[in-house]
Amino acid sequence: MRAPTPLQLAEHLQATPGSKERFGTSASAVLQTARMVAAADSAWDKGTVSAFQDQEKIHSKVWGKLVSIAGSTNLASVADEHLPASYTALYALVVMAPNELEIAKQEGVIRSNASSRSILDWTKSFRLRGTGIEQEVPLTLVLMESLSTQDYQHLLDQLRNVAGRHHAELLEGKGGVRQSELKADQRRARAQQIEEELRFAMTELIFDAPEELRTRFSIHNSDDLINGSLAQFTGFLQMIEDKVPWAFWRKYGRVYCLKVARDYNLSDSRAERYQLKKRIQSAKEKCADEIAGFCSIADEVLETYIAR
Repeated sequence: MRAPTPLQLAEHLQATPGSKERFGTSASAVLQTARMVAAADSAWDKGTVSAFQDQEKIHSKVWGKLVSIAGSTNLASVADEHLPASYTALYALVVMAPNELEIAKQEGVIRSNASSRSILDWTKSFRLRGTGIEQEVPLTLVLMESLSTQDYQHLLDQLRNVAGRHHAELLEGKGGVRQSELKADQRRARAQQIEEELRFAMTELIFDAPEELRTRFSIHNSDDLINGSLAQFTGFLQMIEDKVPWAFWRKYGRVYCLKVARDYNLSDSRAERYQLKKRIQSAKEKCADEIAGFCSIADEVLETYIAR
């Protein structure tokens, strides 16, 4: 799209600043505005963009959201008649993960009259699925008079008792549920599950391996191999097969993916988890044409232990 001049874009923004119709009264109109803003953002220099934002009273964050809307692939997968006529609601769809978007469509969340709040609330609830939490409801307790420490604790105990009767939990403090901690607990539980599967697969193999090889790699039992480095894991299994081309991937492709998934779930580093996930994806590319069924095995491990 050709970049508009500041005058053209200003004339396009007919509604007054702060109005709901500022960027369009329909989804198609909002998308047209977003495309014009994105074209301007790409073509104008920073000074022109900043001056225009000041003149038209458009916050830089709002400008950035419009640019994101124009470049989003998420919106292209939603039928035009279901797109909401609000830049905030459209942006709520933009920031969804692809799998979240698909499930939201299936559950009827995405509608022409959907608000950004309804979409964001659904997304937050969806991300809590599988954590043991169905919904998080933020509440504010307003005290009309100061309470003693004892009376305040008594009040909280009563509120917790009421919440408990409805299978809910009352959490005191700001920020609500610490989802990062819940997810870390989930990953640790998955790692333990993987370790059990690896022990079952590796115990007899290690017992039958040559003693000289076990000594060289300091492997005495399955836990030594499971808890060791990925290089030690692959090196040991490759030596068992005497480095015969593709033998490692044919015989141990699944346990390799499980080992990577186990390390992934025990890591607290997002960067490390990204690199570990990438290892399985790289293995898929490497083995796709050589090892029948490997891609299905890798996908199953990714779906079960990583892609959540």
